[in-house]
Amino acid sequence: MGSSRDVAAVMRLLGAGRQNPLVAQRYRSVLATQHALDPAAEWRWSAQPAGGDAFAAVLLSAVPLRVVDGDGARAEAPVGTLCFLHPHRTVTVAAATAGTTMCAWVPWDALAEIESGVRAPGEVIALSTIGRGLQAFLTSLLTQHADPTVYTDYLVERLIAEMVFSVLVEAAPRVAVEGRKGSGIERARSLMLVRRGDRDFGVAELARDMHLSVRQLQRMFAAEGSAPAEELRRIRVELARELMSDPDYAPLGIAEIAEHAGFTDAAGMRRAFALSGLPSPRAVRHGARA
Repeated sequence: MGSSRDVAAVMRLLGAGRQNPLVAQRYRSVLATQHALDPAAEWRWSAQPAGGDAFAAVLLSAVPLRVVDGDGARAEAPVGTLCFLHPHRTVTVAAATAGTTMCAWVPWDALAEIESGVRAPGEVIALSTIGRGLQAFLTSLLTQHADPTVYTDYLVERLIAEMVFSVLVEAAPRVAVEGRKGSGIERARSLMLVRRGDRDFGVAELARDMHLSVRQLQRMFAAEGSAPAEELRRIRVELARELMSDPDYAPLGIAEIAEHAGFTDAAGMRRAFALSGLPSPRAVRHGARA
């Protein structure tokens, strides 16, 4: 993951005078914060420059929020929903009553597939199972003291980024592709992206999530000259290569990279690299470092 901007720099994205959270925990490139909300004040989130170290945020508020986008459209975010702050959209957020909110802050380049594979959702997102998991995880991070270590910082960074990514993909509007109605294969690819790091996720689990038989799922991919197992392997290989080329992940061993990328073990990752026409993971990592 990219940005190393400090807490104060990220908090300034909320507007003047809003950069002092009640609690702020940094896990390498991601942040978890808790803020006091005053109904007399507003968060004025401005669009960040394209190509910079942009951040996205997901708010989980204990009080209702009023949201106004850059076009003046108004929306309510009741308690039990999430508020998504897109790095390239202007939005104003205000609390209906005094209270608190938790925020997860993730560099936009860690969410690269959003808007390249699916369209980013709007500002108000219903709280799903994944969203409740993010809420519980942030609550734990912000209320329970623990002495961080280098390794736990890696794990927490990856978990928050993957959970935010999953929340956004799950909430993304379904877009017709090439004139097809409700493109099933795009939905399948979105689910693969959401669960790519889950070692227990495979073609059978994807078919179940799609409410299809494995044969139906295979036929759907075959119509585009592909196969679900091949696409899932490709997505995991891409994630593994991304991790191996990121200097921030240099301390992780090959087996740990394999685990984070959704492979059962290092041997499984080596086979996937070979099937993709790549040299061994160690060779790929050595080349990336060189």
